Amino acid sequence: MVRVLPVAAITVRICALKLLAWMYARKDSVFYRWCVILLLSGAMAFSLIDRFALSLLFEPIKQDLGVSDTQLGLLHGVAFGLFYAAMGIPLGRLVDRWSRKWVIIWGICVWSIATAACGFARSFLALLLARIGVGAGEAALAPAGYSMISDITPKTQLASAISVFQMGSLLGAGLAFLAGGAVYQAMTALSFTETHFLAGFSAWQLTFIVVALPGIFFILAFMLVSEPERRINIDTDNVEINEQNDEGLLQHLKENVAYYSALFLGAASVVAISYAFVSWAPTVLTRVFSLEVGKAGIFLGLIFVTTAPLGVLCGGLLADFWTGKGKKAAFPNVLLLAAVAALPVMLGCFFVNSAFQFSLIIGITQFTTGLAIGVGPATIQISAPAHLRGQMSAIYVFAVNLIGLGVGPIVIGVLSDRLFTGNSGLLMSLSGYTLTMCILGVVCLYCFRRIFIARALVDS
Repeated sequence: MVRVLPVAAITVRICALKLLAWMYARKDSVFYRWCVILLLSGAMAFSLIDRFALSLLFEPIKQDLGVSDTQLGLLHGVAFGLFYAAMGIPLGRLVDRWSRKWVIIWGICVWSIATAACGFARSFLALLLARIGVGAGEAALAPAGYSMISDITPKTQLASAISVFQMGSLLGAGLAFLAGGAVYQAMTALSFTETHFLAGFSAWQLTFIVVALPGIFFILAFMLVSEPERRINIDTDNVEINEQNDEGLLQHLKENVAYYSALFLGAASVVAISYAFVSWAPTVLTRVFSLEVGKAGIFLGLIFVTTAPLGVLCGGLLADFWTGKGKKAAFPNVLLLAAVAALPVMLGCFFVNSAFQFSLIIGITQFTTGLAIGVGPATIQISAPAHLRGQMSAIYVFAVNLIGLGVGPIVIGVLSDRLFTGNSGLLMSLSGYTLTMCILGVVCLYCFRRIFIARALVDS
């Protein structure tokens, strides 16, 4: 047995080296491209499991640590969302200057360790600090992923490719509830002797430790990916390098302030609706409609892994279809469609009186808002100069998550604690917030569509 182990280890290393050589030799193939995109999507799904497993565990954490809804909103909002958004900007700058592959690998290391640290937290402050680490680590993935995909994917397939990448986020949200609920139930069923090293841990703490483990696989997998060459923006009509490549970040933003303001605020408002339901829907089901934590996780997980990814995929395909038909406003059309389609659903949220009706609202909402989730970052890739894509993607991520994760969860928590009291107060808080964001999204994305069309006419 002792002799077999070294032989097995050497065999595994040889196979890994052969796989690495095979992937590198085919790095320009369609198969390799989609392997990288799917790996990025898988990493995005894993990051969302670590991010949103907290939502499912709100009630047991509240009981163990004695925290309020406002403090729970801080864990999801300021602790995670603000640092996730803020760290994205310097990491976006790093993405434009260093290996994107290694930015992702180090990001996975940080957020996996921080997620496991949540399981060792014994106080609200310790959990808050661990959540900051999760946010800081996860901030590396999106700008690096967008930049890599834009360099390995033809422009006519860009919206679909980035939508597949973004599908991971919504699959991850669903898996956070499915896997998180299953793990939590399994951890609840475990019993340890007083001398066992896990004896002092609650089920919610063990859940955090378990969901952090897949990080090891993704770190090893990304080591097999080769860093793609960076493309420069080429004007296909004149075959000249686009003059915007010489612009600095601030100059580019200054010259396009209305364009990016309308895009960032509009897309952030739509995504904020989705984040609000992911953050608070489990608590609504357990508190308002009296579902058990495990059952609520399975219930929501099935909804999120079906409706949300379908919406993201349809949004990307629709944008690429309209682009192929020569529609210049294909991307802003899909963004505006997402906001307008969600509006009547948000109005209906005020009138739900059962878990089934609330689940139906969630499913439709995740599909409609999902239309915009992949197209938003894809719009950045076709708008920004090549050497600024990482930083512009990071600013987009900053805007979306500052509103969607940094502000949204805590606003809903404060409204529930201070304005809409009682068990149904949380549902009213969620409904009022999402309706407000939907109206804001419609207005901003309508303005963005008009600016986009005017800019396209000037460029032509």
